[in-house]
Amino acid sequence: MNTNRIYVCSDNIEGIFTAIYDIYTHVSEHKTTHDSCKIITGEIGNFELFSEYIDVITDKDKALKVTRTVCERFGFEAYESFLYAASCDANNKATAIYKSIVTGFKTKAGFRLINMWTDANVSYVLELSRKAKNEFASWREFLQFHELNNGVLFSRIGPTCDIIMFLATHFENRFPNENFMIYDDIRDKYLVHEKGKKCVIVIGNGIDPAEETAYSKNDSFYDELFNVFTHTIAIKERKNLKLQQNLMPLRIQKYKIEF
Repeated sequence: MNTNRIYVCSDNIEGIFTAIYDIYTHVSEHKTTHDSCKIITGEIGNFELFSEYIDVITDKDKALKVTRTVCERFGFEAYESFLYAASCDANNKATAIYKSIVTGFKTKAGFRLINMWTDANVSYVLELSRKAKNEFASWREFLQFHELNNGVLFSRIGPTCDIIMFLATHFENRFPNENFMIYDDIRDKYLVHEKGKKCVIVIGNGIDPAEETAYSKNDSFYDELFNVFTHTIAIKERKNLKLQQNLMPLRIQKYKIEF
């Protein structure tokens, strides 16, 4: 009886790519197939019978090698899709990414891999990628900064996907000369940017919660002014909550001062 090999890795693209590297190494050394291998992220839920579980230690060098191979063989668009898909909180995402790469090599798809909608794994990756891209686009447009007493710009968000790394690139280019922080309160994760430097991601709340809401007088004044403005221009007879929620979901409205 063949034993399934289940690789357990960190819930991020580096962890997934490290697991993929380890799987290919094992398959090459032991002359086996990819059929019995799969990847899961985070903690193990229910253990499967007749399965061997392998803990994967994230290795940036291994992840970088897989990244280079994916970009060279399947193109940057495929890599970007894997990156966005990995940010989703979804079951089987890691295995879908891994099996998509296996399909790419097996069929010699090259840059056509990302267009293979008929393949179940590629289709699932593209579905997750689209979801994450839409989530990123929403927060990129609706995210609000508040000025703290110390002059730092602060924003609190609650995205359904772990998109904070994508926000880093956008706001780092937009506000290169500002000190700002974006806090994902779903995952307890901070995006921190120091003026003139690159963004860094900090896990865990290392900042006094009281300081996070200690807005400056100027910020409080303009927040109140904006609230008055938005309520003043509203036309009661044209109120359409359904359309409003379609344009700005409730999960985003809770982080907006006008709501």
